[in-house]
Amino acid sequence: MPGGEQPLYDEVTGAPLNAAASAILERSRGAASQQRPARPQGADAAAQGVLESIPAVDLAEGKWKYVQIELTAPGEPQKRVVRSARVGYHPEVYELTMNSLARSHGPVVRGTVIGGGRIVYDPSARTVDIYGYSKSFGRAKGCNERSAQIVRDNLPGVEVTWSDKGY
Repeated sequence: MPGGEQPLYDEVTGAPLNAAASAILERSRGAASQQRPARPQGADAAAQGVLESIPAVDLAEGKWKYVQIELTAPGEPQKRVVRSARVGYHPEVYELTMNSLARSHGPVVRGTVIGGGRIVYDPSARTVDIYGYSKSFGRAKGCNERSAQIVRDNLPGVEVTWSDKGY
């Protein structure tokens, strides 16, 4: 972690317990977007279509927390993506995603968390189940249904179910 501090979250509420965790939550809400460096002049042509090159779905096999992120890049329509990872907290899924995108696309891609929950991905059975909510980000009406549609649209042949029940 930059600065050496590991983010800590409350096991019950998902609330940040230290500055590192608070910083991730702030970035996930788009508050830090103005603090990122400006894109260099002449990069407009190279940036065109950057969001198109980012897969809409990237899921870790098994049962994990997931987030739906709205990505933006200058001059492009917004794009919603669904991500899960082998980590314990929703903000960590966001942070891994945005760090990966920063490495591959530079500071031009920004992201805001829409919501999240739990996701169970079984590639051998070709099933995905989306349910619950994120304690760190709160309930987001329609997030699980929209995430299920994004997964259906991008993983053809996979049976996708969703619910707002559970945690």
